Amino acid sequence: MGNQKVFLADFFSGVFMASSDIVNIWESFLKKSTEKTPYDQMIWKNNWINHFSNGYKFEYLYNEDFFVPLKIKDSIASIIGDKDIVDYNNLLSINQNFSKFEEILDQVFSLNIKTFQLFSISENSSSYTLLCNEKLQKKYSINFQKEDVSPYLKLPETWEEYISNLPKKKRHELRRKIRRLEENTEYDSGDYTTSNHKDEILDNFFKLHRMSSQDKNKFMTSKMENFFIDLISQMLMTNSIIYSYLNIDESTVACSLSFLDSNIRYLYNSGFDPAYNNFSSGLLNHAFAIKRSIEKKYDVFDFMRGNERYKYDLGGIDTQLYTVILEKK
Repeated sequence: MGNQKVFLADFFSGVFMASSDIVNIWESFLKKSTEKTPYDQMIWKNNWINHFSNGYKFEYLYNEDFFVPLKIKDSIASIIGDKDIVDYNNLLSINQNFSKFEEILDQVFSLNIKTFQLFSISENSSSYTLLCNEKLQKKYSINFQKEDVSPYLKLPETWEEYISNLPKKKRHELRRKIRRLEENTEYDSGDYTTSNHKDEILDNFFKLHRMSSQDKNKFMTSKMENFFIDLISQMLMTNSIIYSYLNIDESTVACSLSFLDSNIRYLYNSGFDPAYNNFSSGLLNHAFAIKRSIEKKYDVFDFMRGNERYKYDLGGIDTQLYTVILEKK
């Protein structure tokens, strides 16, 4: 793998087409990196480009240890995506060699940019650790801004252990809510992971997402819906997305979409019918998803960006996300 390489993205008929060289390099980093997330995948980045690329140019930088897919506009570079729909960003890495990290930053600023904005950098990531290295301050002005929190849950061996690990009040509340559901309804809950249920998944997700709140209804524009349709459809074909549902009296009242990557389940988005709030349908849909994740021996259930109460009721522990802004001195 060579040094100081820069490649441009190509477009054909409105569809993103990376060069074969870039595809091979990107795939190599994805296979070797120990900190990748679903947002580092080509399928995710390409979908973002296909729906939100207007006004940007794209470049792909790499050396032996780092790979960075960039979007650039108005002399500002950032990793492809935006924080409205991206929970984590990374500089994909194989080894966290600081001199190679400095080298990749030099490549970024060789593109005649003024600012490198890094959104959604987790405090637990090697990218954050490298950005905190004092040696960088000799060359760059670096501004760290708290952006959001991202709660996560390390999964135990059994559901019983998970329940017992919750604080007493939260444990009793969850048991009470499950018991109320069991005693007053006919319900079922499960996961879909293949294209066989695509139409049902899309119909229920958009309907329940919009019903959940005014903010979610406003968020789900026709442009955003088209992005989700393509993303969900493509990820179902690779078994890398999980749709969870809760049915009450044969009607779907809550659902969620999660990514699956490196034995971690990432809760991406969800929806519920407010008419069933008395059964805590949204929270219980997530609780049952956690139960199945434990049964499948996943390592982590990541609630991702946002401090919604249900995440803490279900045992989530915060990770801090940062926006990091670099400018050359």
